[in-house]
Amino acid sequence: MTDQPRSARRRGWRALSAPALCAVLALTAPGAASAERLPRAGNFVCQANILRLADQVWTQANPAASPCADDFEASDRQDVSFLGVYRFRSSVIDVRTDQLPDVLGSTPPAAGDMASSSARLASMRLTGPDLLVEFGAVHADAVATCVASGGALTPSYTARSTVATLRINGTEVVDLTGPRTIPLNVGKLLLNHTVTTASGITRRAAVWDTPLFDLIMGEARVSTSGNPCG
Repeated sequence: MTDQPRSARRRGWRALSAPALCAVLALTAPGAASAERLPRAGNFVCQANILRLADQVWTQANPAASPCADDFEASDRQDVSFLGVYRFRSSVIDVRTDQLPDVLGSTPPAAGDMASSSARLASMRLTGPDLLVEFGAVHADAVATCVASGGALTPSYTARSTVATLRINGTEVVDLTGPRTIPLNVGKLLLNHTVTTASGITRRAAVWDTPLFDLIMGEARVSTSGNPCG
């Protein structure tokens, strides 16, 4: 395309009607739509995974964690051997993270803006010397939501998890609601375990807590860096 002569460009501006010219100037004036362009005072952080042992992670959504982003991982099964004698197996795995809006800077902060993470499994099985732990359906969710508080928007954190059924060395465990601590031959099993901080929350469906390691199963976490609601 050839460049349009300067005089022709000027005539084009003069050819606009007065109302149209005012509308163009309003759209291009400094500060127009500034609320949509201004960066927020922080960002959401989110992540979910099926299994974590120290710095090793299996089947994870949003590996970067920060900033939160829509992500999804799924698998028919997971089979992990660790420390030479233990084995973890799971089936029908689904981990995901989500943020609303997808791009925080695309809209001004609003009540209901949120980040979430979830981990779901149809079953889990943990085996080793003198150890057989069988889980039914397991899920963990964590959510950070912008809510109105004292005339401003601030993040609020909630989390939940469930373990449908549980058998340890062939014995069924009942009353799986709420946090539980169950002694094992080695260490203990923590169910529906929550870790909270001033800036976030982590929910773990189950943790095998031993003197040497923590095996975390079904983990969802959300947090904030700064204030993404402001």
